Parts: sequence; structure tokens; C-alpha cells
Amino acid sequence: MDFALRVAESTAFSLHALIGLTEPCHGALEFTLQVKGSLPRWFWPLAGLLLGVASYANFSGSEEAVLCAQAYVAAFHTGAMFWHWRLQHHPASVLAPLLFVGLAAVVFWLRLGSFLLAFLGTAASAGIG
Repeated sequence: MDFALRVAESTAFSLHALIGLTEPCHGALEFTLQVKGSLPRWFWPLAGLLLGVASYANFSGSEEAVLCAQAYVAAFHTGAMFWHWRLQHHPASVLAPLLFVGLAAVVFWLRLGSFLLAFLGTAASAGIG
């Protein structure tokens, strides 16, 4: 189950990494989200690069790398939820990032074997986001 969730995450992150890295060339994210100027120009390429690293780390042989990737996923997507809320987007716009925070929490749980540790890890990561 852990593997299937990480495949789903990494597929989405790989696609979003490509979109983020190339955002300065096409401007599709800012146009689609109608957020011109709300973030620095370097944000999307950096976010794309980090999502690519998280996607790769999800399949490294290291338990620590997978857990760090999940911590980044929870922090990044919690930040995305607050960003959508701050820009007063439709309330449903927080559901997509919330899904990835939930997936990270489940992967934490399956990897650590403890609901309490998974909850605390997700909460700490969300607090950073």
C-alpha cells in the first residue's frame, strides 16, 4: 500500500515539477490561478525543482529520504492550502493540496507503524508549511 501511494504522489509531483520548472517560459500557472505577482518570479521553478527531488526521494532506498520527502510534501501542500485561502480562492481549492497532506500522513503512518508518530510528524511538517 505504501508503494502505491508513493507512486501516485510521485507521478503528480513529476508532472508538477515540469510545469513549475518551465513556468517562467509559459506563465500557465499564474494565468490559470489568476495570481499574477502574488509570488516571486523564482518561486515556481524552485518549487518545481523541490517537487522533482521529493519525487525522486520517494523511491530512494533510504527510509530517512522517504520520510523527508513526505515531510516536504506535507509542508509544501499545507502552505498551498493557506496560500489559496489567503488569496480568497474558492473554498474547494484547498481540497487538492489537502489530499496530498493526507497521503503524506498515511505514508508516515505506514512507514513508522505508529499513528501517533505519523500525526505528530504531519502536524510538525504542516506547522512549517
